[in-house]
Amino acid sequence: MANIVGKIGWKVTTLAVGIPVGIAAKKGVERVWTAARPQKPPRAARDPNVGWGDALGWAALSAVGVAVAQLVTMKGASTLWRKLIGAEPPPVEQAKAEQAKAEQAKAEQAKAGKAKAA
Repeated sequence: MANIVGKIGWKVTTLAVGIPVGIAAKKGVERVWTAARPQKPPRAARDPNVGWGDALGWAALSAVGVAVAQLVTMKGASTLWRKLIGAEPPPVEQAKAEQAKAEQAKAEQAKAGKAKAA
């Protein structure tokens, strides 16, 4: 039960940090674009008036913005969690890796069981 509460608390914490960080990242990417190019950013690559350079530049700039926003969100949420809870946040990636290993082990056991039955 405590693990479920911890996971929900972690998700709420990351949302609380992630929403303002995402808004700031979006505004930052738009400001960088307008500083480099006076035109509006190409929001849709399917627009026939968008050139390859603009579309690729916007995609690259947006990707950098998303990566930075994710990093700031996770680091900020971890810091906030430590200050509020006084413990390390739940290990997100480690849990996923352990779950994948467990699923792989189950699949191998099922495969070995079928081989013995045959």
